Amino acid sequence: MSRLRLIPLAGKEDRVLFKRSAIFLVAVGVVLCLIPSLLHAQVVNATLLGTVTDASGAVVANARVTASEQNTGISHVTETNGSGNYVFPDMPPGIYTITVEVSGFKKDTRKDIALLVNTSQRVDVQLQPGDVTETVEVTAAAPMLQTDRSDTGRNLDSALVQALPLSTNRNYQSLLNLVPGVAYTTIQHSQFFNASSSLQTEVNGGAREVNNYMIEGIDDNERTGLLQVIIPPIEAIQTVDVSTSNHDVVFGRSAGAVTNVILKSGTNDWHGSAYEFLQNSSFDARSFFNPSVGHLAYNYVGGTVGGPIRKNKLFIFGDFLRSSDHEALPNLVTIPSALSRTGNLSENSNKVYDPTTGDPSTGIGRTHSAEPHRPNLA
Repeated sequence: MSRLRLIPLAGKEDRVLFKRSAIFLVAVGVVLCLIPSLLHAQVVNATLLGTVTDASGAVVANARVTASEQNTGISHVTETNGSGNYVFPDMPPGIYTITVEVSGFKKDTRKDIALLVNTSQRVDVQLQPGDVTETVEVTAAAPMLQTDRSDTGRNLDSALVQALPLSTNRNYQSLLNLVPGVAYTTIQHSQFFNASSSLQTEVNGGAREVNNYMIEGIDDNERTGLLQVIIPPIEAIQTVDVSTSNHDVVFGRSAGAVTNVILKSGTNDWHGSAYEFLQNSSFDARSFFNPSVGHLAYNYVGGTVGGPIRKNKLFIFGDFLRSSDHEALPNLVTIPSALSRTGNLSENSNKVYDPTTGDPSTGIGRTHSAEPHRPNLA
């Protein structure tokens, strides 16, 4: 029977060395855990910023600014600096309510502020004199121009993604056609090689291989760079961020466009969906030359569910997708008979000409073969 023995450290120096090594390993582990979360935050989140002023246009310092996500109830709090500016970096995308309050002014509330991934949303607030218990509620559209960053592209939110018609296998990549500078998306390679039915495009004249596709900031490209590994279902997508030029440095290698898919998250309320899309040869029309339609049965079945584990704190969201594809392709071909394959063309109702007669360059003057069953004999 084997036994495990614990050997005590020999002396004080060994115990000190062991303690220092343990502290070092713990510190390295903490750093390794934090680095991915920090990098991830820069890629999949956004920035909310603005300036708080009074009615005369003078900046207001030390104002309390609260940003609350309307679906999850999670709040973020900061204060304006001496220049009246505030900033919330690395904010999860969502619909926010911004509240600004400071002594001597009415509380100002801005609702329905849409914060999209990889954007810098500016919300400037002008406070009105009054008691802090009074509230001024403002509903305003976001500015059309992004003045706080230089990259170009477009954000496709969930309402747009789910409302517009899609092409091959309900692939979100077909919506890239809406982005300026993007060529029409096409499907490449065989079904065997391109099992995920990913679509490809060229952006601003660049090759399709230099585009970069990500899911929640994680690389979604095959190592060949030709295709994408996972195509999430539309029902699981919150927003699609497409950057076509002047990308943020966190996106790294891409010389073309950067497409980053952000998946949905749970909220304070339970929500779910179930769906099936069907394509079947029973509903298809045959072509003119084919007497029947080849068998086709394509089923796209799935569902989603999301909700709170602990309200205002912890949430869960999941989706399921199963696609089955059975196809038979009809082809109209002419197959030579057994007699024709021996060189005997007597079954052919068309005339057979002797190739040794007439002008060999034009075929003019050729005569019918005396032996149609042996046309190649002189």
